Amino acid sequence: MTDQTPHRPRPGPRHGRANQPISIVFGDGIGPEVMQASLRILLAAGARIAVEPVDLSGRPGDAEEDHARLLSAARQSLRRTGVLYRAPVTTPPAGVACPVQVLSRDADLFATTRPCRAMAPAIATRHPAMDLIIVHDLPGAAQGDARQMRAERLLHHAFAVARRQGLRRLDAFVEHPDALTAELFDAVAGHYPDIAAGRRRLETGLARLADRPNGFGVVVVPGRHGDLVATLAARLAGGVGLAPSAALGTDCAMFSTVHGTAPQLAGRDRVNPSAMLLAGVMMLHHIGQHRVADRVHDAWLATIEDGIHTADMVHPGTTRLCPGTRGFADAVITRLGQAPRMLRPAAVSPHHNQNIMMQA
Repeated sequence: MTDQTPHRPRPGPRHGRANQPISIVFGDGIGPEVMQASLRILLAAGARIAVEPVDLSGRPGDAEEDHARLLSAARQSLRRTGVLYRAPVTTPPAGVACPVQVLSRDADLFATTRPCRAMAPAIATRHPAMDLIIVHDLPGAAQGDARQMRAERLLHHAFAVARRQGLRRLDAFVEHPDALTAELFDAVAGHYPDIAAGRRRLETGLARLADRPNGFGVVVVPGRHGDLVATLAARLAGGVGLAPSAALGTDCAMFSTVHGTAPQLAGRDRVNPSAMLLAGVMMLHHIGQHRVADRVHDAWLATIEDGIHTADMVHPGTTRLCPGTRGFADAVITRLGQAPRMLRPAAVSPHHNQNIMMQA
């Protein structure tokens, strides 16, 4: 094993009372605030995790050797833990390698999974029945046969997610034919006869998603536009402040937010930690701590159902209190052990996150 490859035999979930080591990136801008709030909730709920801090900031003023040192330490941490829980980090200027992308490539993270579920009536939305999952590729330079092998692996993962989540529809949004050939799509779809499958051009799929998102189950996007589609879907469902993301690799997994660092809000106790917290829920399911994950998820659902909303969720018809980041975390903690009254409890949701990150 070289320093360039964080791959390792996957340790699997640690059962019993042992703490699972987790590589934690506190991030930049609002990153430390949302991560601290989320960790406070997870630990209060009984999560058995051991925090191993990792720095992936990649500050523009740092020397090249500083970037290399940070990245090497991150690789070593991920080699030990197999799980990265990451707050948003600053995107470096053009010409500077992004540490997150480098680490993702080295870890062979090949599929990003993003559930996009409306929280109506607790949070106002024009699409209250929206409940879908976006699965997309991670940026890469694969060409020819390698590109098709990557697309095939992504497709199998997306179909497997659909089957495990009880979804009976999968649509592929394709930018150009060589990103995912019709022959490959049909061949993979043939392994999943219980799932209706369709392949459409990216622009056609985007138009339909924006107009009628309720008609989709799993949307898989090979190529470079997956992040765009996922961000659009998150906004339709209620906003990127509610949108978690999980990336699966051969030996590693990364859990993060869809939103960025929002430096203009940093240190002001005004941001929504929900996306970071829900990414943590997905992480807990991934490491086998399902009861704790459901306990956190239900407390979060009960909080927003009670009209306790951060500024980005405020709506005159549903908001009762508007706390800051710390106050919102406190509200979730006080509801640990409670279940929502109107919204579906986590354990009975048809898109229960317990199995969403298992490999195909």
